[in-house]
Amino acid sequence: MILRITAAVYFLALVGFADAQSITRAEALRIGESYIQHRWQSSAKNVLHGKDRKGIEVHTPDREGGRGTPLDECWRVNEENMGVAYKWGGDDTPVSFSSGIRAGKAAGDVYTLEKRRLDDAAVSDNAVGIDCSGFICRCWKTPKRYSTSSLADVCIKLNSPSMLQSADIMNQRRGHVLMFVKWLDEEKKRALFYEAAPFSKTRATQRDINELVADGFVPMRYRHIRG
Repeated sequence: MILRITAAVYFLALVGFADAQSITRAEALRIGESYIQHRWQSSAKNVLHGKDRKGIEVHTPDREGGRGTPLDECWRVNEENMGVAYKWGGDDTPVSFSSGIRAGKAAGDVYTLEKRRLDDAAVSDNAVGIDCSGFICRCWKTPKRYSTSSLADVCIKLNSPSMLQSADIMNQRRGHVLMFVKWLDEEKKRALFYEAAPFSKTRATQRDINELVADGFVPMRYRHIRG
């Protein structure tokens, strides 16, 4: 009986593994770029600082909701903006994001410690956008959504950040995750990343690798990445 159960579990694991779609590094970067370069027109209807219809607290990452974020990293009202707004628990594509914007939904919802505590209960249906792990899952075309806590289930941990290649990640469990793009120096101390910034939007950022490691970020590679 134990052998039969074990075999069945192994079979199901193989089926689940086969369901994952492989993706090239170049394609993953192109998807990331489509988020970062996405242009959309905002209006006052897309601003929300308060509770939505279900009583969930929402703060859009416009100038008021950016919590000290530089103005050029926030979106602006009644202007054309670039980059999909960050939304806690968000999973939108650039197309579904713009559709929601035109429908008058809130453009994003910034991260807070209270949202981290409430987890899924803090996700607003009245806002559109994408969060950091949702962004990575979209770029990798994973068969389901993973969080920063569960991305390790579909990744290989790298022995050193120096092994990072394009479309790999630096992941901080129960924190933030960034997608590696390229090295900016021969010493591999600084690198370019794509991310959905928690108080901002999807954007390209330059980071110091040693600082990321000191903050608990771990280098990982998606098991189904190729090329």
